[in-house]
Amino acid sequence: MIDHLLGKWHLHFGSLPPEIIVRAPGRVNIIGEHTDYNEGWVLPGAMSRSIYILLSKNKTNLHHWVAHDLNDEFHFDISSDNLQMPLWGKYIEGALKLYGDASMPLQILIGGDLPVGAGVSSSSSLVCGLLFALQKMSGRSESKEDLALIGSRVEREIIGLQGGIMDQYAIMLSKEKHVMLLDCRTKKYEFIPVELPGTKWLLINTRVKHQLIDSDYNNRADECKHAVAVIQKKYPAIRSLRDVSMDMLYTVSLPDVLNKRCIFVLEENHRVHAMVKALEKHDVVYSGLLLKASHAGLRDQYEVSCDELDHLADFSNQYGGVYGARMMGGGFGGCVICLLREDILDHFTNACSTSYATRFGFEPEFIHFELDSGVT
Repeated sequence: MIDHLLGKWHLHFGSLPPEIIVRAPGRVNIIGEHTDYNEGWVLPGAMSRSIYILLSKNKTNLHHWVAHDLNDEFHFDISSDNLQMPLWGKYIEGALKLYGDASMPLQILIGGDLPVGAGVSSSSSLVCGLLFALQKMSGRSESKEDLALIGSRVEREIIGLQGGIMDQYAIMLSKEKHVMLLDCRTKKYEFIPVELPGTKWLLINTRVKHQLIDSDYNNRADECKHAVAVIQKKYPAIRSLRDVSMDMLYTVSLPDVLNKRCIFVLEENHRVHAMVKALEKHDVVYSGLLLKASHAGLRDQYEVSCDELDHLADFSNQYGGVYGARMMGGGFGGCVICLLREDILDHFTNACSTSYATRFGFEPEFIHFELDSGVT
């Protein structure tokens, strides 16, 4: 992959090699969806599919950025303003601005084998990888935790998405063959080994991304904040849904839609801790039941699923040898994550592909991965 991208680098930028090359993995999340911005717990990891960032200072006053996988490029003078920048460029611009290097003209090429728009956080991978590359270039010494927090600020302050810190922490700090139990309030984390012999984690990409994702993601965050404001009138000590118990919820009068959102978050936090225990005991059956319950909650209580995700999750959860499956990510498209017996993998993917194509007219994408280390 690096040799291929180096060839593209020389095509765009000439004979001199890049000064910095960084690998930034995608993010998977075993369980704990929409809990991070509610200061809860999550269980993500880095995947073996990655974005690579090749970078050098430009000797002219021009920024020249190339998104190889998108077949797109963007160049402009550092003194320009009010630019009509593509979305991927806004992530780069945001990282440069918040890291304090916006005035340094750069040559950047990005590419790799990480699917875009599949809910594996390719945008956060781009930002985290670029921040790490800028640090290597500048000689500064922020911790990876510090860089992860800058990355989450890019998402919130520049892009306007009310996300949490899960993606950035997983991309920056993950450990091979482990997932990260991350407390999104205290920012403390520990690594949990994932050793389930005879099994396979598989992502199934719907290959759709409905436009609801951006607006409804923020709407869900706003609904949770609204619910907290109502609950605080009776329980002023709470700061977020992380502090709310089911007993508290039963004593507060919330609109039905807000009540459903709260129930999902409270139950999903519980499922994260239950999944840790299941993984520690190598209990694949209980792990699968937790995945199924998570999908049901995301579909019925948090209402962020869609027909394509439901079809893949339902098909998987009814297929012999599949322990459990759920939608992963913000919702309204992207991937289903599936835990299944390794020996049925080929039969399952063939049957799943046929079923999905019959329903929707095109095939899903099966993304094979291992749990990998963070940015390098």
